[in-house]
Amino acid sequence: LNINQKKFELLMVYFWDKDAKYKTDAFLIIKDGYIVYDVYDLGHDQNKKHMFWSFSKSLTNILMVIAVNKKILKLDDYVHQYYPSMKRARASEVKLEHVLNMSSGFRFYEEHPLNIILSDSIYVYYSEKNRIDAALSITKRKMKFPPGKQFNYGTHEPILAMGILKKAINNKKIYNDFPWTELFDKLGMKSIHFEQDLSGTFLGGSGGWGTARDYAKLGILMLNHGKWGEEELLPKSFVEWSTKKIAPALYRPKRERGQRRLNIESYGSYWWLNYKLPMNKHRPYPNAPEDLYQAMGFRGQTMGVIPSLNMIILRMGSDGRKPKQKVKRDKMYKLLFDAMGLDFNLEGKKASRGVY
Repeated sequence: LNINQKKFELLMVYFWDKDAKYKTDAFLIIKDGYIVYDVYDLGHDQNKKHMFWSFSKSLTNILMVIAVNKKILKLDDYVHQYYPSMKRARASEVKLEHVLNMSSGFRFYEEHPLNIILSDSIYVYYSEKNRIDAALSITKRKMKFPPGKQFNYGTHEPILAMGILKKAINNKKIYNDFPWTELFDKLGMKSIHFEQDLSGTFLGGSGGWGTARDYAKLGILMLNHGKWGEEELLPKSFVEWSTKKIAPALYRPKRERGQRRLNIESYGSYWWLNYKLPMNKHRPYPNAPEDLYQAMGFRGQTMGVIPSLNMIILRMGSDGRKPKQKVKRDKMYKLLFDAMGLDFNLEGKKASRGVY
């Protein structure tokens, strides 16, 4: 990796600013299939597991794509086929594809606009009622929109997706082994822990743990269009559906109080995209290539996959909730690409091509 070391040092100073409220635990760069930078702090190392938070959503995407490819599920399956509690007004029309595009229409606040303690994401995981069977409890939630009409980012959809997979497999051992036999073991991801609720459903929204290097293998799989060695684990068409096709509901959203990402960022299937939405002037991350797609999570978890550069950038962190307590992802990309002599923010100027 050809890089200007003095400029790269600016990124390191930003990440590990001792006066900052955010904390960087791990940072990896993978280029052309090789780890070219790998650094840890705050007691973390190559072998210490880190909580994935919403990294787990992108992991769930891969597992669901595998299930669809194996014809265990179909994108146009109705959720009520697996959960009869969905057989009611509006809910009966929800399909698996809506669940994977965060557009089922449930009334759900990932982060409540008034108080984080009131957030539905916390209620789903920790309330006495919901932790027994989280997916079932989600199917009983009130519907606020018709399916496919409103994008609403939330932990509830990937939990429901993993519940649907459990119902479709209908075999406890096969389901419990599925993430390992179909993905983790094949990629050599030996550190992974994937939490389940009391009914045995994998908590696909935020229930994963593992090392930075193991999670980066998911990025490599996606970068290689779903192939791992000679084996095709994911069809290229499904990789592109997940990471290039914007969820249709994002083209016609209604802004809601507290839904801060609405009309700002674009989304595929459990991956954040860098495409500009029609109502915006800029793409979400102007200092990164348009084909960037990201797994992102609470407290600053970020894995950017960039096919045009054959590159993966992974940061695990312990950031706070408030904006001043978080690493700014676009600034991270700007500092890194400045050091590589690349400029992707081309509004009114030409790209510079330096030492890279």
